[in-house]
Amino acid sequence: MMKINIAQLKKELGSTQSFSFRTSAEELGLGKEQLILSERVLVEGLVTNKGIVFEVTGEINTRLKQCCSRCLEEMVTSLTAVFSEEYREVDCKESRDVLDSEIDYFKGDEIDITDLVRETLLLAEPIKPVCSETCRGLCPKCGVNLNVNTCGCNLVKTDPRLAVLEKLLSKD
Repeated sequence: MMKINIAQLKKELGSTQSFSFRTSAEELGLGKEQLILSERVLVEGLVTNKGIVFEVTGEINTRLKQCCSRCLEEMVTSLTAVFSEEYREVDCKESRDVLDSEIDYFKGDEIDITDLVRETLLLAEPIKPVCSETCRGLCPKCGVNLNVNTCGCNLVKTDPRLAVLEKLLSKD
């Protein structure tokens, strides 16, 4: 759990407090199928007392172990994700109908940012990671990795409606 103690911060409007955590995928509740982290996750940030709300901003740094979506080779990439969220202290007297769904709530002198960090990591994960922008991928016919070898497959696709014209050209 990543909890920030803000007891001192509550005393003065406009005051700030920095925080830093090292955590892991297991501590964040991320399974192997969701996100594979090759090392620990570093979370650093700042909490600001804005009166009614406390603003939590920061940055997450880690490395991901993934497969390239073109050539299927395993790769390790750096991931940096920024986050910003507002928290408000919930009063026991407030009903659930009054609570704003846009703001996160906390009780007491601690703000738990575990869910915020987990969601930020999941949203920042690349959908189609590639080992390099020049990755040539796999041959769609024989499956050879085109970054390593070449193949003799003819990858020119002819529109079936124009196949008759291609036959006319090949006679010359």
